[in-house]
Amino acid sequence: MEPHLIFMVVASIVLSLIAYLIPKKLKWYEIYTTSSFAVLFGLLVDTILAVKYKIYVLDKAGIQIGPLIGQVIMYSTTSAIILNTFPYNRPVKYKIIYILCFSFLTVILETIALKCGFIKYNEWKMWYSALCYPFLIYFLVLHLKFFQRIVKKSF
Repeated sequence: MEPHLIFMVVASIVLSLIAYLIPKKLKWYEIYTTSSFAVLFGLLVDTILAVKYKIYVLDKAGIQIGPLIGQVIMYSTTSAIILNTFPYNRPVKYKIIYILCFSFLTVILETIALKCGFIKYNEWKMWYSALCYPFLIYFLVLHLKFFQRIVKKSF
């Protein structure tokens, strides 16, 4: 089996296990909705940056079924992990530290993906990812808060 496929399978299994085993702060419908949003948003960004502008490539040029399945699993499980472990009731400094630490872990995961050939950079640089991840994580938290407000107003 090729290294990029091994990475995808191992990362998907490990992230799925972590997402399954962590204590859940969120309701199942919140996890489902925010994970679906993370997948949709991640695939949209990857389609624009990787397929249209070719700034980076996942696996091979174009859309590949294997990496697409891996992306869906990794985006959804990572969202569930981030949002279930987020320090919602802590002071802002803890939230910032959490976002920065999780961003660092995500950069490490991306570095492994790069080394295994799951992702190949054309014009993209790792530090772009390091700058983007804190905003993406905060965006997930904002989406959850928005969804919770919609649900609360509905009932």
